[in-house]
This record gives sequence, structure tokens and C-alpha cells, in this order.
Amino acid sequence: MTEDEIIEIREILKKLSLSLSKDEFLEYDEKGGEVFPTDTAPVITQNDTGIAFESAKWGFKRFDGKGVIINARSETIRTKSTFSKHLETGRCVVPAGEFFEWEKTDSGKIKHYAKDRDGNLLFMAGLYRDHNNEREFVIITKEASGEIAKIHDRMPVILRTEQLEDWLSGRITPEDLEKMEIDITVMPCDDVRDSGQTSLF
Repeated sequence: MTEDEIIEIREILKKLSLSLSKDEFLEYDEKGGEVFPTDTAPVITQNDTGIAFESAKWGFKRFDGKGVIINARSETIRTKSTFSKHLETGRCVVPAGEFFEWEKTDSGKIKHYAKDRDGNLLFMAGLYRDHNNEREFVIITKEASGEIAKIHDRMPVILRTEQLEDWLSGRITPEDLEKMEIDITVMPCDDVRDSGQTSLF
């Protein structure tokens, strides 16, 4: 995340009249702007003292220690114990300039980027937990719509700026997430071909 994007986040939160209890990203490692599963990334959380900027690792470690779970389906987060226990006290928002997805074609996979059509930051709904002295998060996904549906059947739940506080405070339900729509544009990444990276959503 760039410094300009961090400044933009601060300004958005000020407009929402939310106080910042922490204004730092601990141990956040920029890797060319792209974050992969198990990387550390910034997330926004809410606690008794206000809004906090945190650092967390992308992915809930599996109970058997084999890999991580990076996404949670909005349709099942109430019923799956891995996620339902965090709906009350573990909501977060994952800010990003864009996200990436792969389209399967007859000649291989093509990488695409997805951005807000007006160039605004994206705010993805997520859940976090503290596990073995580490903070971890997952991104909540829904059935794909709009341009993304042409390349993949899932997409992250994108919150509008005015919905951030409602999500963090619990006023937005999982059922509400399934209905959310936002105008996203999708473009190939200079015809980048399959590099072995798995589909994220």
C-alpha cells in the first residue's frame, strides 16, 4: 500500500468522524504493491477506543497445519464455526488499490486486475482472529457479478466508504453482504500468462 493510499484512508476515516486509536502498520512488508496469501498486510479494525490500523497475515492457518484458508463465503460464515465465532468481535476491512484474478482459457490462464471504475480505493470485508500469538485475516467473498463474472464465479465483498463503520460495528449482516454491488472494471495485466499462482477467490 502506498503512502498516498494510507493518507486517503486517514481522510476517509476522518470524514466518518471515527477516531484513530492506532496509526501505524506494524511489520507491514510492501512487496511491489501485491500481497499474496501468508503475507502481512494492513487491515482496519474497530475496538472500544475507536478505529485501529493493524498488521495481520492473510490466511487462517488450518488446524492440521497444512496451508491456510484465505477466503470465507458470505453464504456460510454464520454456519461454519471457523468463521461464525469471529462475526461479533473479529470484523475487519482490508484496503487495496486493486485485486487480481485469473481467467481460465483454452490456452492457459490470463491474469486480470480489478479496480474501482472511478479509481477509488477498494475496501474488502474481512474477518480476523488471534491465533498462536499472530493476527490472521480472511477476505469475505460472494457470487461474482458485473465484469468479474465474465472471468470468475467469485469475488471479494467490496464495501462502500459509507458502509465501513456499519460493517465494523456489526450493523451489516452476512445476508446484506450477498446483495452488495459496486462498479468494478476488469482488465488483463499486459497479457501475463499462468505463473503457477492459484486463483484467489
